[in-house]
Amino acid sequence: MEGESSAKGLCEEATCPLCLDFFKDPVTIDCGHNFCRSCLAQCWGEPGPEASCSQCRERTPQRTFRSNRQLANMAELVQKLQEGGRKEEGRRESCKLHQEPLKLFCREDEAPICMVCDRSKEHRDHNIIPLDEAFQEYKVGNPIHI
Repeated sequence: MEGESSAKGLCEEATCPLCLDFFKDPVTIDCGHNFCRSCLAQCWGEPGPEASCSQCRERTPQRTFRSNRQLANMAELVQKLQEGGRKEEGRRESCKLHQEPLKLFCREDEAPICMVCDRSKEHRDHNIIPLDEAFQEYKVGNPIHI
């Protein structure tokens, strides 16, 4: 749980408060808040003598901001980590032999299998049920090790 909240916090720190996506070419304005360069330009609109921060409303001379390379690097790393985590989740839900989704459950082997495995010699005469049904059956009593 604590790891999940830390990861969530890290993602929030790498997110632009205007577009709610990972920072792209982040800049820091005088008050210390960060935004994507394009989001800030769009928010501030036409050039003028002053603008205000979208987060704290502090007035600042318009167009005075600095690139934040460290934040850009961090946002890129966090995005790669998040994408890598999604790929890992996807792999766990796929058959190791066929890279197909695990949709069935073999009662004899007490293991989730894919549609290709269901047609193989190994499982041909086995009692196969949908994986969702197996979860309901095994939820009480006999835990399944997936």
